[in-house]
Amino acid sequence: MKVEQLFSCHGISEEKKVSLATLSFQGHVMYWWTSLEKERRLHHEPPIQYWNELRSALRRRHIPPHYDRELMDKLQRLK
Repeated sequence: MKVEQLFSCHGISEEKKVSLATLSFQGHVMYWWTSLEKERRLHHEPPIQYWNELRSALRRRHIPPHYDRELMDKLQRLK
């Protein structure tokens, strides 16, 4: 992911990754993020604090389950 390259290039600490990544959210994704934060608070769950957690949540919500398989199929056809 491009954001991971930016984190690495700029030496962003683990503590700042989630807040920096969510600053760029707009529209539907911002609504999803705000709703997710509220839902976690309502269920007394800890907030998402680490990039790996946020990345997983984003993938679960916004990337179709078959996407990874399709990418692998395309890669294999290139060979």
